[in-house]
Amino acid sequence: MMFLAQTTKAQEFIFETTAGEIVTKSKFIDQFQNDVYTNITPYILKQTTNESLQNGDSYTINCLKYRNWGNDPGDIHVIQVLHQGKEVFKLNNDEGWKYINEEPDGGITKTKFYYSIDLDKNTKVLIFVGIYIQSLPPYISMIVLKSGKTTLVFNKRCYINEIKKQGNKIDFILRKNTLEYVNSSTPVNQPILKTLTMENGRMYFK
Repeated sequence: MMFLAQTTKAQEFIFETTAGEIVTKSKFIDQFQNDVYTNITPYILKQTTNESLQNGDSYTINCLKYRNWGNDPGDIHVIQVLHQGKEVFKLNNDEGWKYINEEPDGGITKTKFYYSIDLDKNTKVLIFVGIYIQSLPPYISMIVLKSGKTTLVFNKRCYINEIKKQGNKIDFILRKNTLEYVNSSTPVNQPILKTLTMENGRMYFK
């Protein structure tokens, strides 16, 4: 019993739901350090997809790239979400997000730019992976589609180390640090791992 109590205490919900509204927690959301540019619009559309919830509600997801960006990093820099033709969410990231074809699969639905997971019949989460820059972990950005709205619930630097799916439970094993190697296949430092779990309509971190 003591072990179960300790395990429960170690888990923390990524967000809470109050009267059907998503309530985020700032500790799980780092802000992007974006600059102001005058020549990056109109954005270049790289992918548009339709995301349907099990309750029949649907959203349009536009993945866009900055114009005149040249060889600067980022496969896309803007996530735009439309609901019934109206923009309900837009997120810019100067570093950019990347194609996820080389990221772990885990049997999860993927587009070119994001994972798509049903939390329950009324809620869906989309997961984007940032660009790898030097020795920094990429940003993992998670947005939730619910009740005609879209909310950023998680934005932290970490690697997706592994994805485990068991029934309706999905574990994202996230690594917070970059492994360092010196003339060996064995890293000189230990991985710092955290688990983000999605189950029964909730997301929790431990």
